[in-house]
Amino acid sequence: MKILFADQFSEMGGAQTCLTELLDEVVRRGWRAEVMAPGNGPLHEECAKRGIPSSPLPLAGYANGHKSPTDILRYGFDSVRAGLAIRKAVRRVNADLIYINGPRALPAAVFGAQNTPIVFHAHNYPDREYARRIAGWCVAGKRMAVIAISQFVAQPFATPNESRLRIIYNGVRDHGFPARPQAGGEKRAEPLCIGIIGRISHEKGHLDFMRAAAIMTAARPNLRFVIFGAALFSDVAYEHEVRTAAHGLPVEFRGWTSDVLSALREIDLLAVPSGPAEGATRVIMEAFSAGTPVVAYPSGGIPELIRHRETGILTRERSPVDLALSLAELLNSPALARRISVQGRAEWESRFQLERCQREICDFIRKIVQADTSAARSVQSARAPADDAERAAP
Repeated sequence: MKILFADQFSEMGGAQTCLTELLDEVVRRGWRAEVMAPGNGPLHEECAKRGIPSSPLPLAGYANGHKSPTDILRYGFDSVRAGLAIRKAVRRVNADLIYINGPRALPAAVFGAQNTPIVFHAHNYPDREYARRIAGWCVAGKRMAVIAISQFVAQPFATPNESRLRIIYNGVRDHGFPARPQAGGEKRAEPLCIGIIGRISHEKGHLDFMRAAAIMTAARPNLRFVIFGAALFSDVAYEHEVRTAAHGLPVEFRGWTSDVLSALREIDLLAVPSGPAEGATRVIMEAFSAGTPVVAYPSGGIPELIRHRETGILTRERSPVDLALSLAELLNSPALARRISVQGRAEWESRFQLERCQREICDFIRKIVQADTSAARSVQSARAPADDAERAAP
């Protein structure tokens, strides 16, 4: 099996981490892989560690959020350039399949694929109408297949054949249990550190986290709040706004970390105040694995991951007040926090282990290649008698 992987970023966000973990399974299966991604970010280094060749994908960097008419025109031009690069790579690799790890690279893949099947891995719900229209048009082709990380993310994507759309929830590594050993081996009676982990962006809700921190600090000044993350490919102005809002509060900014386990060991509660377009963030599953209690907004695909008051807490509304109240509930009820910790770990064991995710994705890829190969042979067989008759005609 020969697969060409294309990503829209070479910085390491959640989707890129998912890709590198998938590449580990590809290597284990003895498949051949090549990766294309814009720029020279850490994703290329991760490929090199695995002995997988990588090359630049000529897509310019675009910050998340509003796009100007100039951005849209430039994106169209870049998609053509990237499509030509993909077409050239498909021929060089003799790829059996193109795997697209983000919507910005999807039009380029459609343009460059010719008759090569494409699997699009949808990690996010397109929150803008034009983005939904473009993605929907792209996946409407007969040789397209879609993997969505949640039922919510799958909604905009209708494929001609339902068997070519698969919901595969992310999986994460074992982060140990409990995440944060306490002095003397005992769990503290009261959590003191509340954290948020991930890319600093509007959709991840850091400003709501700051406002909840202000509410809680007024009532309990002994609390600490920690932010692990950076803007990465998002709007850096938003990160500045978050830092400004943190002034005078007991908030620490630790920057981006790929060592999620260490971050989870430092905090007692994880806040996930994501916006309405959240797909199904990996950090919730990582917290489950580590036994760290989660308080999250009921946004997007998050209710598909969390069972309220069993494996985590879902706020009633997406508001800083409700976030503060739900966090305070766990602060005031160590028994509830401990029960959620234990049941979250059990949920990871039954639903979100990395090996399950890797296996399901690779099995789906193999199924798509086999189906398209079989279909191509059927077409050739059907044409053969007609070709013979044409050659025999006087």
